Amino acid sequence: MDQQTFYVVMTVAAVVIALSFLIQAVVMMFMFGAMRKLTAMVASLQAKTEPILTKVVPVIDQVQATVSGVKVTVDRISSQTKDAFDKLTVETRAVAAAVSVSSQEIVGLARKQAQQLSDTLDLTNSTLQRQVIEIDALLLRTQSRIEDTTVEVQSTVLEPMRELSAMLVGLRRMIETLFGRNRKPIDQAYQDEEMFI
Repeated sequence: MDQQTFYVVMTVAAVVIALSFLIQAVVMMFMFGAMRKLTAMVASLQAKTEPILTKVVPVIDQVQATVSGVKVTVDRISSQTKDAFDKLTVETRAVAAAVSVSSQEIVGLARKQAQQLSDTLDLTNSTLQRQVIEIDALLLRTQSRIEDTTVEVQSTVLEPMRELSAMLVGLRRMIETLFGRNRKPIDQAYQDEEMFI
């Protein structure tokens, strides 16, 4: 190999190396831009989900407060019912002790007490049903909001990650194709492809 050929080979090698550094720099710039976009999207998603989380926490607190309110109401109604039964028992004993009272008055008093007890139980039943319906609606709204948040996270985080992954796979294939050492001659490459036809 003479001196002139050696210089030509060295010049070509230097140009190829410079081009490869230039291509690597461009690829790194694109990757940097993609990472900045991804970081901005994640920050945006975080900004969107924080208000939702701050809204969900009070809803959960409200559910807990409603449940404790229902418990207090049930306890109060139970105590009122017990008091009503105690009063009924005391009054019944008083009526039994006062035999001189006419049977018409005894029947009227018993009906009145039974009606009051029935009204109390009806009120209790309707109050409990209304509060159970409200709790059910609240839980359904909370579940719907959580599902909406999950869908939003999947659409704003996972899809861009898949796109970035596909872009990196394409870049890797391009680099393997450009700089691969096991490149086949054209005749052999066409012959291999014709076997699949």
